[in-house]
Amino acid sequence: MKKQGFLYGSAVLMVSALLVKVLGALFKIPLANMLGGRGMGYFSAAYSIFMPIYAISVTGLPAAAAKCTAEAMERDGERGALAVKSVGLRLFGLVGLVSALVIMFASYPFCKYAVGDIYAFPAAAVIAPSVLAGCLVSVYRGYYEGLRNMYPTAVSQVIEGAVKLFFGLFLCWGTLYLAQNKPTAFLRLIGCENRNIDPAAAAVPYSAAAAVAGITLSTFGGLFWIMAHDRRHIPKNSRKGLDANRKQRAEIRLRLVKIALPAAVGALVINLTSLIDLVTVMGSLKNMTERSPEIFSELTRAGISLADVPNFIYGSFTGLAITLFNLVPALTNMFGKSILPAAAAAKAAGDRRRLGECSRNALLAAALVSFPAGAGLTAMARPLLQLLFGSKDLEIAVCSDSMAVLGLAVPFVCLSQTAFSLLQAADRADIPVKIMGLSAAVKLILNLLLTPVKGLGVTGAAIATLACYMLICGLSAEALKKHGGFDSKGIIPDFVKIGAGSLFCGAGAVMMNASTGTGEICVILSCGFGAAVYFGIVIITGAFSRNTVKMLLKD
Repeated sequence: MKKQGFLYGSAVLMVSALLVKVLGALFKIPLANMLGGRGMGYFSAAYSIFMPIYAISVTGLPAAAAKCTAEAMERDGERGALAVKSVGLRLFGLVGLVSALVIMFASYPFCKYAVGDIYAFPAAAVIAPSVLAGCLVSVYRGYYEGLRNMYPTAVSQVIEGAVKLFFGLFLCWGTLYLAQNKPTAFLRLIGCENRNIDPAAAAVPYSAAAAVAGITLSTFGGLFWIMAHDRRHIPKNSRKGLDANRKQRAEIRLRLVKIALPAAVGALVINLTSLIDLVTVMGSLKNMTERSPEIFSELTRAGISLADVPNFIYGSFTGLAITLFNLVPALTNMFGKSILPAAAAAKAAGDRRRLGECSRNALLAAALVSFPAGAGLTAMARPLLQLLFGSKDLEIAVCSDSMAVLGLAVPFVCLSQTAFSLLQAADRADIPVKIMGLSAAVKLILNLLLTPVKGLGVTGAAIATLACYMLICGLSAEALKKHGGFDSKGIIPDFVKIGAGSLFCGAGAVMMNASTGTGEICVILSCGFGAAVYFGIVIITGAFSRNTVKMLLKD
């Protein structure tokens, strides 16, 4: 099988990620317009409950499978790599099944006692089966990534995005349509036909759950495709004899767990930040509605009851601001995925200089994308939100300030993700866990201090996120110097040039927007102008050149 270089593999994954994000935007934007802040609150609460356990089960599996596959190919050839996949499917299939059951049975008590809102329960319960599919598809993806073949990962991700878009929106729309046009049938379906309740209001949590059901179906869609692809591309004679050597399988199992466990625990801590936001933001807002209800007079005048205000604000923050915030890290995360096999090979060969080159190239690629994107999100926060969620003026007013703060955090998130992949390749997956544990504690403390402050609320949570990832980025860089052969002095001049270009990018976009107006075309032109300014500066200063491309292609 022909191996793909770093830049080529990254390009495949980034094109895939771009398509997935476009599909995700086509899913999330109409969804937010259908559900509003209240419905997105239930949708996001389900995710916040679900993601920590999902992270334990799924995050780290592709990297562990990729690393073990790359090692097995070097040592035992194709049959060794197939043995890794076989062991991984059995081991992590069991983990996924157990995790799905845990989420299903723990959702109700958590929603009731920890979150204080049982209406998030239907969505949380519906999403549980996706953990099983996620575990299995992650093993397949890691196997092919270890072979430096990024196509199966890319295609399966696009299929997931397409299935989520179609079924998520269709099921959500169908639930709302039934409640509005067949209210008696809808109330009978949810067991409330004898209660005096508004069908439209009762439909919101079930519509959120229907949208989540589309996500669950999408994970199984990706799994079924990659299973079919795998069967077509494995030579029949290579499938024989994989179960013969029990000792080999036990060694593979131990190696997979050794690599995946620290990454999974680190991912758990990473995803605890969203759970921290759920609990602390909702708690702070509930206390504020009791102590100072006048703060929310604009929302109550718009028809939102005081009891629904915390969920509405949290839903606006996660459904609009966090949706945009997550776009760029999802793209740059592919740099870490693609560089991992090359970095792992350099580590295995004891080539510290080559490992340092891998670190530099991956971080430079992440910076080239994340710096201008973060600057653009900060400078154009409100216009971008209005462009994508134009019908949700109230939700935009709630979260535009927090969006501007989160834009500043984008480069730190992207660089941290890439650094974590490199540390994993350097056999120090324990370091990201320790860093994230400390950073999650900082995030919790700052959330508790800032979210109750009048005038801050969810913006306080955004500030805490920025501080959290600044700390993570600094500690990760120090760890890479020690364990990844990373020379920060060699890359700082490029970072300064990229940073300067990003500042002019944001300023150019704002000035263009101020001179052209606030219409949709004007916002798009303003962003395009800012991007053109950025590319001009990084090319003139030499931060991006032919040598940069050659250096990235070398991996």
